[in-house]
Amino acid sequence: MITLSQDRIKRLVAIHGWSGAVLGLLLYVVLLTGAVAVFAFEIGTWSASGKKSQTPFAQPFDGTLRTLAAQVPADYHEDIGVFANSAGHIVAFLHSHQTNAAGDPDEKGVLFELHPLTHDVLARRQGFQSEVFGADPWGALDEFLVDLHVNLHLPDPWGLYATGVLGLLMLASAISGILIHRHLITDLFLSPRRSSRLLTARDRHNLAGSWALPFAVVLAFTGAFLSFALALGLPTMGKVAFGGDQMAFFDRLVGAREAGDPTPMPLADLDAMLATSAEAAGTMPTGFSVHHWGRADATVTIFHLPAEGDLTAAQQVFEGATGAYLGPKPALGTRPSIGSAAFDLIPPLHFGTFAGLLSRGVWFALGLAACYVTLTGLRLWLRRRAADPPWRRLARAVPVVGYGLPIAMAGSGIGFFLGLPAERTLSWTPAGFLIAAAIAIAAGLAVRDGRTLARAYRLALGVAFVALPLLRMAVGGTGWGQLAADGNLPVIAFDLCLAVAGAGFAWAATGRLGARPVPQPGPAE
Repeated sequence: MITLSQDRIKRLVAIHGWSGAVLGLLLYVVLLTGAVAVFAFEIGTWSASGKKSQTPFAQPFDGTLRTLAAQVPADYHEDIGVFANSAGHIVAFLHSHQTNAAGDPDEKGVLFELHPLTHDVLARRQGFQSEVFGADPWGALDEFLVDLHVNLHLPDPWGLYATGVLGLLMLASAISGILIHRHLITDLFLSPRRSSRLLTARDRHNLAGSWALPFAVVLAFTGAFLSFALALGLPTMGKVAFGGDQMAFFDRLVGAREAGDPTPMPLADLDAMLATSAEAAGTMPTGFSVHHWGRADATVTIFHLPAEGDLTAAQQVFEGATGAYLGPKPALGTRPSIGSAAFDLIPPLHFGTFAGLLSRGVWFALGLAACYVTLTGLRLWLRRRAADPPWRRLARAVPVVGYGLPIAMAGSGIGFFLGLPAERTLSWTPAGFLIAAAIAIAAGLAVRDGRTLARAYRLALGVAFVALPLLRMAVGGTGWGQLAADGNLPVIAFDLCLAVAGAGFAWAATGRLGARPVPQPGPAE
């Protein structure tokens, strides 16, 4: 227990309450979308019916890349990035550093989408990076959900500013919650009292908050750091220290080798470098980049997921002209440092990738707990101000947003599958989200009784969740038999999770869980 004076406790309670009340619903949006984004990789695999290749570079790729390089102008040999997309197709982007129409640094080149086994060209697009990558129909769903979490679908850089501010708000709320929590350890095992609805609500809020508070501090700090670093810190440093040449600043930051010898020289055997890198890292490559293709100063950087027991991903660097292994490389700079090690830890701590599927499952559960804490905290705060009409209107918005957001996210999945046969997922995915959100808002305006509204929302969630796996297979997705034969068990597991969650919401909507007093926000509260 932390001992504080009564005046300080009152101030902290005010900070804790107002920090959640002012932007609490927006904070809930970031928290819930973040919990879902933890499984963005699995969502992409599931939405593509398990087409993702587990080893995208199992087949020799050296000859394929040389063929692709011969088909594009030499200007696009400056940088080459290769990875696997949501459909399991290999994407190769050959590009140069240029400035787009808005005057911002951008990449322009040619993107090839290849079959993972035969390397046949499935699609070819040319233009700036945002144009060619934004046209991938297979990644529409997971990219939509991730962008909703990262940018709230606001224009750059305002989306990152917004999520950065919300991260600081969450940090203030979490720290103040820790300081005013009188029994933080004992409340981890609190049994909610049943004597009144108010006490039950408070005890459940404290129980969930006790488990979520440490996680909230980590999540808020890392999220605010990532948002402000990308939107404000790095661009400002590039303008101040490098006279506005942000690309030169980025090269210095990541430790890219400076151009030294433009003498034409073919790249060494890429397949040999991939094999050496896999042996050194202990995991198969997930992608690679080639800097200065066809020159004596070319370098190849190969990327890997964390090996067993490691917290961070690995990068292996090779000399392009000779194929010589230069060793592992940190994310920042060219040599290991305390700053680089700290920076490497931020993404795994924020996204929960440091221990594979287990840590992401824990992060998902804690993210849902943080969502519950945010909504119940808002309800308790608004209950004390129910006599004021503006606060009553905000109380009315809590269930609309609380249930409406997952309904809208499920709607984006329905829109994705409906648009998949015609490859219209890029427009149908956001359309599905907006239509479902509009229906949820309309229901919130039309239904005045809070308990009836909650049951309607639960029924809608149940129907939507059950419909998603059925719709996936109805539009040509792979069935369970073939998925099991191919070893794509995660897709089956995802279908089952959605079906079970949908059945649970549908069961709750029948009122069978209504025997217990569940506080519903409304004018009376």
